[in-house]
Amino acid sequence: MSTKFISVNGFAKIDGLETSKQRKRTTKTKKSKVINGAVGILLTILFFIFIVPVKSVKNFSLKEFISSLTLKKAICNILCPIMALMIFAITVGYWTNYVDFGLAVQCRGKSVATVTDTGVLEKAKEITNDKLTEGVNVSFIPVYQMSVINGGNSSARADLISDKMISTDNSVSNNAAGLYINNKLIGACKSQAELTGALNSFLADDIAYYDDETDVEFYNNIEVKSGIFNNDDIVSVEDIIKKAEKKNLLQVLVKTDIVIKETTPYSTKIKTDKSKGSYYSKVVRSGKNGKQKTTYRVSYLDGKQIDAVITKIKTVKKPVNKVVIKGKNSGSSQSYTSSVSNQGFMWPVPSVHTISSGYGYRDYGEFHTGIDIADGSCYGATIVASMSGTVEWAGYDDSGYGNYVIINHGNGYKTLYGHCSAVYVSTGQSVSQGQSIAAIGNTGQSYGAHLHFEVRTGDRRSDRQNPMNYVTN
Repeated sequence: MSTKFISVNGFAKIDGLETSKQRKRTTKTKKSKVINGAVGILLTILFFIFIVPVKSVKNFSLKEFISSLTLKKAICNILCPIMALMIFAITVGYWTNYVDFGLAVQCRGKSVATVTDTGVLEKAKEITNDKLTEGVNVSFIPVYQMSVINGGNSSARADLISDKMISTDNSVSNNAAGLYINNKLIGACKSQAELTGALNSFLADDIAYYDDETDVEFYNNIEVKSGIFNNDDIVSVEDIIKKAEKKNLLQVLVKTDIVIKETTPYSTKIKTDKSKGSYYSKVVRSGKNGKQKTTYRVSYLDGKQIDAVITKIKTVKKPVNKVVIKGKNSGSSQSYTSSVSNQGFMWPVPSVHTISSGYGYRDYGEFHTGIDIADGSCYGATIVASMSGTVEWAGYDDSGYGNYVIINHGNGYKTLYGHCSAVYVSTGQSVSQGQSIAAIGNTGQSYGAHLHFEVRTGDRRSDRQNPMNYVTN
């Protein structure tokens, strides 16, 4: 009677199927019973060969017994039983030492392996299922039947059994490699090593330009997974790389250190001298910029910078702060003790009365449209409104004046205050004569701290008048 094939899912439910340890104990018990039976049979045969004939002969004599034996009698009475006994002993020894029971495993009608341990088959099935990739619509369900096997002929490696199961289906490839980017399959090929090598080569060009502290990696999440893929989906490694590049998925992220020498700006420290008037301002110590080395961790995506983070700062030279002494109430909106001309205009810098460059043509031919007010320590000195009015402009532009202020005084008159280091008013603000509006600086097209002061009677360049006709220093 043939044995019915049963699926692997029902394998563990077979009644009477023992584990390996149970089977060994059972086999040992069976062997003992067989050996005991064989000894009993042997004693019985010896009894009928030797004892019974002896008892049936009266006045038995060994000499007479031997002389009475013929060749035929010796063969029948002695040799044949001994040979039968030997054959019996060999048979018992073979079955007790070399014969075992197991399961003959098949898949898709093809013989796969013979196992004596159910756990090996379950593990093989688990390995196979883990190799199945998305989109592979095949299944590997092994079947088996009980069989007699010779010792040493059973399969114990689950991975080898799994490989044989997969090889029964010609529509798939085992241990193929797939490129996954952001958890999506791009393509599959035969060789995992070849695909990995191609990706490493893709990064090699970028790695060559940087030191060991540089990190070079793919920007997207890239994985190479081995498993079972449909043969129809298998392409060349070159085709996989081209497909990924076309979708712009192989972007290279480089993170490297860059050290830059930078200037550390100095700060200005203001001190107040109560013995001086509110117009007073004097620089007692010039500021000096410091130097430092700043290490940035810079990130580049396909050669374009996308980030920079400061990781280290090393001071090379400390900055020297600038110190300025100013009179009491400096910067308030009160009137200052500065001379006012007959035309009603006040001198714009109460603490500085030196004209470093006058109105008109200069030695190199340029026409100077105002006067420059400066001395050796005027930086930061207070600038006041020459006459009350409305601020028409306050701020910085690329006209060459740097930070500057224009005040419209009405009756066609305007004044301009250029190259300021700071501006204290804003456009549209009303200011009174003598009100602090800015501080002397060196911004724009300037080659030293000073105030460029203009008096205008219109918006054309020719309308810029000589300020000395309107103010008195």
